[in-house]
Amino acid sequence: FCRRCFTYDCNIHGNLPKANLDLLGELAVQKELDGHWKELDNDIALDNISNNGKRKEDNNDELTPAQQSICKRAYSIFQGDIDKVALTIGAMPATVNAFVKSKKIKLCPTKFITTQLPIKKPNRSYASMKNYNQKWLRHIQSKVILPAFLPCDHDGPCNDDCSCVTNGFFCTKACGWGSKSPNFFRGCQCPGQCRSNSCPCYAANRECDPDLCRTCGACADSPEAPATGEGQRCRNDNISMRRHCHLLIAESNIKEAGWGLFTKHTLKRGDFVHEYVGEIISQEEAERRGVIYDKLNMSYLFNLSSDLVVDAT
Repeated sequence: FCRRCFTYDCNIHGNLPKANLDLLGELAVQKELDGHWKELDNDIALDNISNNGKRKEDNNDELTPAQQSICKRAYSIFQGDIDKVALTIGAMPATVNAFVKSKKIKLCPTKFITTQLPIKKPNRSYASMKNYNQKWLRHIQSKVILPAFLPCDHDGPCNDDCSCVTNGFFCTKACGWGSKSPNFFRGCQCPGQCRSNSCPCYAANRECDPDLCRTCGACADSPEAPATGEGQRCRNDNISMRRHCHLLIAESNIKEAGWGLFTKHTLKRGDFVHEYVGEIISQEEAERRGVIYDKLNMSYLFNLSSDLVVDAT
């Protein structure tokens, strides 16, 4: 599965290298120590409690192959707490305990995280651009055309040598250190709209992410809602939700202009029209086609990155 779009056999982002599972395991342990999973504990527990208020009985004396594959990692994340492991994988504690003893599963010493990482509670100041590394932020803002994004994956915390920092990107949840990276993009804490530079996501030319932006209502409105702001809380999620204005194709009133694209309803300044789509090609192919398009006096090439171009011809 692609680390960026979570699509199997993705043909857009290529075969990205797999993240270091040992590092991800240690970061998951940190989330457990930070209390990140506490809000999920009740949901997990409810799934394993029957209608009479008692825990569901599991008549299996052994774990299923799927449970066995998860058990070792869960045992590490929950620091040997058999009850939590049992709740997570949907088995009885006695069965899990027997499996742990039979396989001699033990907690391994940490290799990547040797000290407790600071806990950053999401709030309005947490998402503010003032709390980013200003040197890195200026470098990111100075970039106009970026290379294709490859999630960083290194043993130590992100620093000046991080590939994301070097190439002018924020780190994302696809990167190795994820939210623990000092260069991690934190989303916004806006009350809604997100249509001005006061929204960190809008200012960074990013769409709001419902995993990060918990207060603006990103991706919470119906995907059938028009992209004109009517009934929308967050207006910075139109591409993610496949929203666009009602468009029509008709012959232009301009002489010899041919056919054109029109909107059915009047638009206001700043309204989202449509995503620019087309064939994704390399810069070399774009140069070759550009010569032909120039002779035809038409070109719909758009730079997607320093490596890729969208051809909507």
